[in-house]
Amino acid sequence: MDVDVRPLHDLLLSRISAPEQMLVHDPKTRRDVSHDYLLFERFHSGGGLGEVADVGFSAHPSRLHLVDMSRRYVSLKGASRSEGVLIPHALVAYDPSVDPAVASIDLVSGRGRLLASAHQLLTRSSVQADAEETSELVAVFVSLVERFMLGRQTTAARERAEASLPLVLRNYIRTHLADPGLGPEKLCAAFGVSRAALYRHFEDEGGVGRYLRNRRLDRCFYELAGLPPARGRVSRVAHRWGFHDPTRFNRLFRERFGMPPSACCADDNGGAAMTPPRILFTIQTWLRQLPQG
Repeated sequence: MDVDVRPLHDLLLSRISAPEQMLVHDPKTRRDVSHDYLLFERFHSGGGLGEVADVGFSAHPSRLHLVDMSRRYVSLKGASRSEGVLIPHALVAYDPSVDPAVASIDLVSGRGRLLASAHQLLTRSSVQADAEETSELVAVFVSLVERFMLGRQTTAARERAEASLPLVLRNYIRTHLADPGLGPEKLCAAFGVSRAALYRHFEDEGGVGRYLRNRRLDRCFYELAGLPPARGRVSRVAHRWGFHDPTRFNRLFRERFGMPPSACCADDNGGAAMTPPRILFTIQTWLRQLPQG
């Protein structure tokens, strides 16, 4: 069995690759440690069957599940690869006498995709990341678990879940930006939101379409910056990020960065690649154009 565990604020993140096994977790046999936590688990391969307090469930890559580890938990799983998050009861005000022993959600549902994206964002964070940013990521993930898996219907829970959506949407876009089909329709379908609601989350950036276009222009800039000139390089990079009209691409690139794409690859005379000072000046100019926060 290969196990990787790391703490992240009040949570404990795990990544496990395990052979076929039967697991029996019984808090009554280990009274020297606290079992007051929930296990959020996502399988990437394999899976099996589980039972918590006489409630059975199926552990499968198509579903996300949440298990109360203060109760007896038995599972029978084939060879599998999974990621988990241990969440203290106190963090979500979990009450075993009221809240469910186990909860599951379909990964392909709008809520499932949103929660999976928040989990992915959380697992990619670093222990060296900015403390405030990491705290925000933890709060986003926990609020979605509370809302979607524990069924909290309070106004505060709804507001916390809704407030987390912009961050999760942006992470989803960043990790799927190379998908040529990524657009408003796909995002609405993936997260179960209306086009009007989606637009509101990107209103400060001029709408989701413009946000996507600017992120793709940024990728073009990143790939072109400092590279030596080569025939067809600009058009290849533009095509890779969905810009198939050279005239329009040149216009959009100039509007965003104040220079034509070719200027990233060569100096004004078409000679050597940009010098380090010029690259730094260009990047600083670009950063000043980006929205804050």
